Amino acid sequence: MKRFALVFALVTLYVVAAGATAVFAEDLTVALSSLSTESLDPVLGGHVVKFYLDQIFEYLVGVTPDGQLSADGGLATRWETSPDHKRWTFHLRRGVKFHNGDELTSEDVKFSLQRAMGKRSTTGYAEPLRVLIKDIETPAPDRVVILTKEPTSIIPQYLSRGLATEGMMVPKKYLETKGDDIFARAPVGTGPYRFVEQVIGSHIKLEAVPSHWRVGTPRYQTLTFRIVPEETTRIALLRRGEADIVEVSRERVKELQGSGVSIVTRRQDAHVDFWWLLPWTNSPIRDKRVREALNIAIDRAELIDTVFAGMAEPGAVPFAMATAMRDVKFRITPEHRYAYDPARAKRLLADAGYPKGFAMELYAYQLPGLPEGRAMAEALAGYWHKIGVQTTLVPVDYLAFRKKWFDRSAPGALGYYNQSNRDWLGTFAMIDKWTNPTQKSASISDPELDRLVGAVLAETDREKVNNLMRAIFQRLRSEHLGIPLVYLHSAYATSKNAARWNPGAVMYDLNIDELTRQR
Repeated sequence: MKRFALVFALVTLYVVAAGATAVFAEDLTVALSSLSTESLDPVLGGHVVKFYLDQIFEYLVGVTPDGQLSADGGLATRWETSPDHKRWTFHLRRGVKFHNGDELTSEDVKFSLQRAMGKRSTTGYAEPLRVLIKDIETPAPDRVVILTKEPTSIIPQYLSRGLATEGMMVPKKYLETKGDDIFARAPVGTGPYRFVEQVIGSHIKLEAVPSHWRVGTPRYQTLTFRIVPEETTRIALLRRGEADIVEVSRERVKELQGSGVSIVTRRQDAHVDFWWLLPWTNSPIRDKRVREALNIAIDRAELIDTVFAGMAEPGAVPFAMATAMRDVKFRITPEHRYAYDPARAKRLLADAGYPKGFAMELYAYQLPGLPEGRAMAEALAGYWHKIGVQTTLVPVDYLAFRKKWFDRSAPGALGYYNQSNRDWLGTFAMIDKWTNPTQKSASISDPELDRLVGAVLAETDREKVNNLMRAIFQRLRSEHLGIPLVYLHSAYATSKNAARWNPGAVMYDLNIDELTRQR
């Protein structure tokens, strides 16, 4: 029996707030193989930690579970733009308070956005906002005006729950009083859960805020996000009633279903992409023939069967997310797909001047939603070994790799990420992160791609945006600017406490709100 289910009355907590009685029922525990950076500060964490940060903090603009912008789920109840698309006005929800009791105002919004764009910020989409935003005005406590340097239509999306953490609002007074370091250890937001405790490498614990505007009185008194690298341990926690949502590898899905465990699947949840660290100047991968050879040396069909237990589809275009392709009407044709052809891969290497291959490093690490990460890396090293590329696996944790990536201290080495599915704008922002030479995360060097990405930022006509995005996808594929491995279907095992859970389609978001609202 679950610890809270022994006697329901004994674990029901009554909290009196603002003259009303709030009733909490149960606890919810999410067990994952990794919590990525484990950051509690939105400007240091980025999109990979939003699944727990979006319970502490709230976005200026909300989204629906399927990723559409919504005035219901964010701190802005409405927004509009000027005819020239250079002035964006956001009207704030009144009466929203931070966990320390301070009321949210336009000054907090301005402070939060400036902080998200500041030098200290390491979020993935801070740079596009630096390029776009000219000034931020606060004409009233409940109104914020963002002025842009050029016409644009994408400001609301960049500040929404659909993307990363730049749109999360933080308390100006608290931060100015306590400082960044204390805030990073004891964060304060306006979300339905307040921070309680973090034990690095173990868990993050949150506590419900009574009568919250977004979810009402939350169903769960506490939310706990646990780091449990071993899958066997995660499954054991679920069976013992000590976890409610558990990340499981694809190879265990049929076995678990056969034993009566409930499985929730997110189809095409992520696109696994590999990329080479800059600078490419003296690396063999500066030659597109080498990049193509590495792609066609991989037997994606075999990989899907052996590593991903059939729960994947072959990738064809670098960074081409499934939803984005539908949005901009880009269709993958048979010509886009990489056919497995190791003999041709060897000829391409010889033509590029590497008849005996070359040496290359591949960093291997675990990621949330990708428990097969290291097995996948080992398989690719095996494929490349067959064409003469001596691939050295470098086992690290993600933080160590990220430092190498951002410091550009391992040029030509390979990293990878399971890019969460997202719409065209989320995909564009991701591509900009990988291509923009001014960003630490830049890993692609291609002037024509830079030109296309720059054109999207200043375009307000949707059909022209679609044309540009299709050209971007085509360029990524024709120049082989990455290794698009597979589209992944992700699986989670759930307890009865998480029944009827819909994880939604928003990137790196587990749609916990749906569960906290249930009665």
